[in-house]
Amino acid sequence: MSSLDIKGGSPRLNSMLLKLSESVDKIPLTRTHWATILLVVAGMFFDILESNSLGLAGPQIIATFGISKAEFALISSMTFIGLTVGAYLGGMLSDIKGRKFALVANLVVYSVGGVLCALAPNYEVLMGSRLIVGIGLGGELAVGIALICEIMPTKYRAQAVAALNVGSGGLGNVVAPAYAALVLVALGNFFGGPQVAWRWLFGLLILPVLLVLVIRRNMPESPRFLLTRGDIAGANRSLSALAAGKVPDEEIHIREDQLEADSSVVPVRPEKIRLGEIFTRGLRRRTATASGAYFMVVAAQMSLLTLMPTFLVARGSTLGQSLLYTLIMQIGSLLGALCAATVTYRFRRRTVMVTGAILGCLVGLGFGLLATTDPLILIFGSLFQFFTLLLTTTLWSWAPELFPTRVRGFGVSFVKGTGGLGIIVMPPLIALIFDKAGLPGVFTTMAIMFAITAVLGLAGVETKDQTLEEANEARPVFHA
Repeated sequence: MSSLDIKGGSPRLNSMLLKLSESVDKIPLTRTHWATILLVVAGMFFDILESNSLGLAGPQIIATFGISKAEFALISSMTFIGLTVGAYLGGMLSDIKGRKFALVANLVVYSVGGVLCALAPNYEVLMGSRLIVGIGLGGELAVGIALICEIMPTKYRAQAVAALNVGSGGLGNVVAPAYAALVLVALGNFFGGPQVAWRWLFGLLILPVLLVLVIRRNMPESPRFLLTRGDIAGANRSLSALAAGKVPDEEIHIREDQLEADSSVVPVRPEKIRLGEIFTRGLRRRTATASGAYFMVVAAQMSLLTLMPTFLVARGSTLGQSLLYTLIMQIGSLLGALCAATVTYRFRRRTVMVTGAILGCLVGLGFGLLATTDPLILIFGSLFQFFTLLLTTTLWSWAPELFPTRVRGFGVSFVKGTGGLGIIVMPPLIALIFDKAGLPGVFTTMAIMFAITAVLGLAGVETKDQTLEEANEARPVFHA
């Protein structure tokens, strides 16, 4: 590995990054790895509950403020505008101030937005509150992915990142309808009836997030980030925390005397952060394929999650029935995320993406053409969610591997932020398609989106079994 030449940094810093990569791979999975994963998952889990709550409470919000479905869809779009803005800002912040700092900042923003949602006196304030919530959510997801990717040994990196979506997107999507059914239906009268219960749905989600915010004070920073900022001592402390005594410090610490003599006169300086690097020739293909695929998959997923309860109520289901149906479909989400955690360990990223997208396309067509009864809606809905989470989880594992450490936070956030743009555009369009062509038209549209995802997967860059430095060692220097 010492023969590799990572483009874009000073010779000494590049040598240190290679040594650090070796050190990270020497460390077995320790309690620090698991604790960090659990803390990130906890934040993401409650973020997913909050994100799903808007769609699940849709019928009650519509009734409370006397708004149309189109106006409600605008509230959803405002959330996803915030997701896009938050992703970009969170990624920038994580590359400048650190992964840990950005995670805590995002949780604070999200918590403030959640309180405002619960207290919103009118439609306009609710829209503004959802924008703030979205900003917090967007940064949380992107930065958490980058952090876990950077602290894990290469062998377990994809599985660890996939575990984030198992615990958040997978488990969170299953729990969200159950949580909504508990607050809005089972305990609806206790919480003040339909006009008030949805406020508690948002408000109660603040309590566990505050606990996570306190616990995260002890989370280790990414040693890769610290090293790119020139903080060798901080990187060594982070390595020691990750090793948790399982590996002697002298075997994993980065020392200047381990570098080649001819680089010893070159001072270690922080790498320059030029966010536009992700659009240059060396990274442009990676940015475009990952962003395009995420745009298609997440837009389809969130359109379904946001509008499905409204769709089901429109075809005659009660609110309780629609939440139950949504819960059953979301079991497919959990299974899809679990499947991705397994297949990304065994198969190439491109293989998983293309295969999952093709099968998702077929399921979308089946849903649109064949799902005319409740059992078929449940079957096809569950399968659709399975392949959606299979693809998003794979993209979560893939995206941080495509960018060098100095712009990894922004690279991942751009991929996720572009997905947010799809969510802004698609829910109102899907609602319009539903009014004109019903569920068949909706899922035919989603099948087309999955077909495009398969093409983008074929054009992607393979990174399986490579260290983060190996996956990025041929990237050229950005020139302003």
